[in-house]
Amino acid sequence: MIELKDIEFSYDNTPLLRDVNITIEDSDFVAITGCNGCGKTTLIKLILGLLKPQRGKILFSKEGKRVKHLAIGYLPQISSIDRQFPISVRETVALGLLDRNTIFRPSLTSSEHERINKVLNRMDIMSLADKPIAELSGGELQRTMLARATVMQPDVLILDEPNTYLDNTSENRLYKYLEELNGSCTIILVTHDEHNIKKLAKHIAYVNGSEQINMMPML
Repeated sequence: MIELKDIEFSYDNTPLLRDVNITIEDSDFVAITGCNGCGKTTLIKLILGLLKPQRGKILFSKEGKRVKHLAIGYLPQISSIDRQFPISVRETVALGLLDRNTIFRPSLTSSEHERINKVLNRMDIMSLADKPIAELSGGELQRTMLARATVMQPDVLILDEPNTYLDNTSENRLYKYLEELNGSCTIILVTHDEHNIKKLAKHIAYVNGSEQINMMPML
C-alpha cells in the first residue's frame, strides 16, 4: 500500500533520515518507535506529503494498482493543535469530511451527519458535541481529533503519540478501537509505548536518526 524507496531527509544539512526503505502492506499495523528527535514525526510527515524527501520516492497502491494518493486520516501530536480556534467538537469532527465537500456546499448530507454522530458516540464525546475545543481536557481533545481522523473512513490512519493525556481507561479504549479499525484500514502509529503496542502491531519500525530503519515483524 505504501512504499518508501531510498528516502533521505535533512534539516539544515544535518542528515535525519537516510536510505529509508519500508513497505507497508494493506491492513498492516505498523508501530514506529525510537528516541526523541530521531525522525519519527518527520517520517510520517513525509508519508503525508507535508514534507518532501531530498532523495528517493514514496509510492502508493490500492487494490493492487498504483495511485497518486490515498485517503489518509491523521492524528497529530496534541501539542501542535491550536486549542483557541473558535470551533466546536462537532464542527471539528466534520472537518474530517472536508475533502469530500466543497466550501460552497451549505450543509452536510444526512448520511454524513449520521457518520459524525456514529463516531462521536464511538469516542464517547457526544455529550461534548457543542462544546468549544478550548474548553476540553487533554483527553477529550485527543478523542475529538481521533474522531476527526476516522470519520472519513480512511484507507490509512496515521497517529503521532495518540495516548498522550489519556488515562488508563481511555488508553485501553483507544487500543481496542484501533484493533477494530485495523480490520478496514492500515494503521501507522508513532509511540514510545512499545510494550503495550506489541499486542496490536503487526510490524514495528525502529528509527535511529540517520541510521537505517529496521522494520521487524511481530511474532
